[in-house]
Amino acid sequence: MAPDAQTKKRNDDTKSAQEAKPEPQKVHVLNANEAQKRTMRAQARRRWLTRLSFVFLVIIPTALTAAYYFHFASDRYAVEAKFAVRSPSSSVPSGDLLSMMTTMTSAGSTMSDSYMLVDFIESRDLIDRLEEKIDLVAIYNTDKADFLTKLKPDPTSEELRSYMDRWVDIYFDTASQIMTLHVQTFDPESAQALSAAILEVASDLVNQVSEQARFDSMASAEREVARIEEQLDEHRQAMVAFRDQRQDVDPEASAGAQIQLLTELEGQLSTARARMNSLLNYLSDDAPTVRVLRNEIDSMERQLEEQRQRLGTGNEAGAPVQGGDLAMGQSGLTMSERLGIYEGLSVDMEFLRQAYVTALAAREGARLEADKQQRYLASFVRPSLPEKSLYPKRVQTTIVFFCFAVMIWGISLMIIYVVREHAS
Repeated sequence: MAPDAQTKKRNDDTKSAQEAKPEPQKVHVLNANEAQKRTMRAQARRRWLTRLSFVFLVIIPTALTAAYYFHFASDRYAVEAKFAVRSPSSSVPSGDLLSMMTTMTSAGSTMSDSYMLVDFIESRDLIDRLEEKIDLVAIYNTDKADFLTKLKPDPTSEELRSYMDRWVDIYFDTASQIMTLHVQTFDPESAQALSAAILEVASDLVNQVSEQARFDSMASAEREVARIEEQLDEHRQAMVAFRDQRQDVDPEASAGAQIQLLTELEGQLSTARARMNSLLNYLSDDAPTVRVLRNEIDSMERQLEEQRQRLGTGNEAGAPVQGGDLAMGQSGLTMSERLGIYEGLSVDMEFLRQAYVTALAAREGARLEADKQQRYLASFVRPSLPEKSLYPKRVQTTIVFFCFAVMIWGISLMIIYVVREHAS
C-alpha cells in the first residue's frame, strides 16, 4: 500500500473516532431571577387549578342545587301524628312489690308491641294494607310532583315500599314509649288522608294482635270447661238412665226405707217369738192360738228373708253393673248393688260439679288476665290538615349542600397537596 494511502486511512480512522465520541452536555445554571419566575409560574398555575376546581366542585353543583330547589322542586305538605300502645293495666304501681312487678311486666310487653308496630310501619305489609284503603300511586304520581320526586306510573310493591321510605318516617321514643309519625305528600288533603289511613291500619294491627293474644290465653281454659261439661252431661244421662231403669228416683232414700222396714220386721218377729214361748208354757202345740201365731211367725220370717235378699244378702241372680255403663235390659240387682252403682255415679257427679266450678273460675280468671293484657292504640295527636308547605327547605338545603361541597373540596385539595409534598 502506498504511503499516501496509509496516511489517508489513518486520518479517516481518526476523524471517525472523533465523530463517534459524544460531545459533553451543556449545564444551564439558573440564576435567582429565573428560578423565582419559574416558581411564580408554578404557583400561578396551581392557584388557577385550585380556583377551577372550586368552580367545578363547589360553585356549579351549588348553583344546580339552588336552581332545582328554587325553580323545579315541588312543595310538600307534612302531617305529624303522635300515638302510643297502651294497656288497661298500664298504671302507676302502688307501694307493694307485686304491683310493681306486674306493672313492669306490662310495660315490657307494651314496649315489645311498640317495636313491633314500628317494624310494621316500615314493612311492605303496610303498603299492601294501605292500598286497600287509599290509592298511593295516585297520591305520588301527580302533576304537582317534580321530575325527581314523582313516582313512576306502574311501580312494583318493592319499588313503592322503597319510594315510601322517603316520605313516611316513624320515630319511637323509648323513654316515653311515644311514636311520632311524619308523612309528606304534594297536597294537604292527601297528607291528612294518608296519615289517617296509616293510623287506622296500625290500630287494626294492634287490635288483631291483642285479640289473638286474648284467644290464645283463654283457649286452654275454654277447652277445659268444654271437656268437663261433656263429662258432666254424660254422667247426668247415666243417672237419668239408672233412675228410669230402676224406677227409683233416690236409691239412697229407698235403701233407708228398706232398712227401716227390715228393722221393724225383725222387731215384730222378736215380739211374736216371745209370745210363742210364753203361750207354749201353758198351751199345747196344737192349740189354735199357737198355730195362728206360728203361721204369723213363718210369714214374718219369709218376709224378712225376702227383704234381706233385696238388700243383697240372698242369692238372687243378677249381673252387677260396672261403673257408669248401664244396660236398660238388666234386672235382678239387689238394693246394695243398685245403691253401690248410684253412689259411684253420685261421687263422680259431685267430683265433676266441683271440677266444673273450678274450670269456670279458671276461665273467669283467664278472661280477667286477658283483659288486663289487652292492647289498644292511643292517638293523642291526630292528623290535621296542613295550611302551609314545610318542605323542601330551599335556603337551608342549599346552604347545607354548599358547606358540604366546600368540605369535600377542601379535603380533596388537602389530600392532593400532601401527596405532592411526599412525592417531591
